Amino acid sequence: MSAGPWNECVVVRSGEGGLAFVSTTSEALALLQEAWPQRRGPAYHTAVAACEEVLSGHLPAYVARITFLDASREAGIAVAP
Repeated sequence: MSAGPWNECVVVRSGEGGLAFVSTTSEALALLQEAWPQRRGPAYHTAVAACEEVLSGHLPAYVARITFLDASREAGIAVAP
């Protein structure tokens, strides 16, 4: 399974009103762990676990992307389609 670049980049609003372009599982995990708002519900924890599993080679990369999108929505972070 590949942990390489995602097929589609995810664009999210950052805390300072800028944009963050997330195109790999590593970038998603870094954002989740280092710059995520305090709203950390079930989707957040699922996304962190999925990213770690992808990076360990146990899941395909698209799972990290899907769970990252879910966590973004849960936290109220604007996501570009």
